[in-house]
Amino acid sequence: MLTDLQQRKLTKLFSMYDSDYTGVLVKKDFELMFNKLSTLRNWSLRSPRCLVLQDKLMRKWQGLEKKADTAHNKQVSRAEWLAYYDDGLEEILSLMDLIFDVFDQDEDGKVNQAEWGQLLAAFNESPVYAPLVFPPLDADQDGWLTKAEFLQHFSAFCRSDEADNPANGMFGPY
Repeated sequence: MLTDLQQRKLTKLFSMYDSDYTGVLVKKDFELMFNKLSTLRNWSLRSPRCLVLQDKLMRKWQGLEKKADTAHNKQVSRAEWLAYYDDGLEEILSLMDLIFDVFDQDEDGKVNQAEWGQLLAAFNESPVYAPLVFPPLDADQDGWLTKAEFLQHFSAFCRSDEADNPANGMFGPY
C-alpha cells in the first residue's frame, strides 16, 4: 500500500504525463508527449530514433491502458494510476530509460542541468526548478547525472517514503 508521501509524488508524476491537463491519462497524452519530445530534438518523423520513440510510447500507453484501466473506458484516472503503481513500477522505469535517452542530446550517457530543465519543460513543469532540484541529485557534484544515477533517483522518487530523500524533489514541488 502506498504511503501518503508516495501518493503525493506519484500524483505529481501523473500530472506530468497528463499532457492535455484533463485529469485522466489517455492515448492523446502519449501522442502529445511524443510530439513534444520529437520536436525538442528536431527529429524528422521518419528518422529511426523518432520511429522508435513513437513505437515505445505507444506500447507504454497500451500496456498502461491494459493493466491500469480497470473501468475499461480507454482512460486511466489518478486512482487507477495509484493502484497500478503498487504493481507496475518496472513498466514506468523502462519508460524513464527511454526518456533519459531523449534528453541526453549529445548521446554521452549523461545529462546536465540545462538538459534537466528541458526534461521538466517537456513534462509540464517549469524549467526554473532545474537549478534547485538538479544539484541535490548530482551527489558527486560533477555536473552530470548518468543514466544509472537518473534511474536510481527515479526509483527512489517512486518508492521512497523518506521525506529527506533528494530524489523526492527531482521534478519540482509535489
